[in-house]
Amino acid sequence: MFQLSIILFTKAIKLFGVTSAVYDIYTSLFGSMEINLSLLVYTLAIEALFIFLKYTPIKVPVWVKALEDFV
Repeated sequence: MFQLSIILFTKAIKLFGVTSAVYDIYTSLFGSMEINLSLLVYTLAIEALFIFLKYTPIKVPVWVKALEDFV
């Protein structure tokens, strides 16, 4: 899991570096297409969070499994 986090973090840094280099081009492109840039960034961040959670192994505690027997 730690290795996956490092890989995602480095890819995010590379993506940030590329987008900051051509920030003016992107903003003018999205401005001409009348796309809200803040809303686009928030949407991409939420999608990235969902993808990260999908591939992260989540361990269910024993007490939650025990509660399933009572319900």
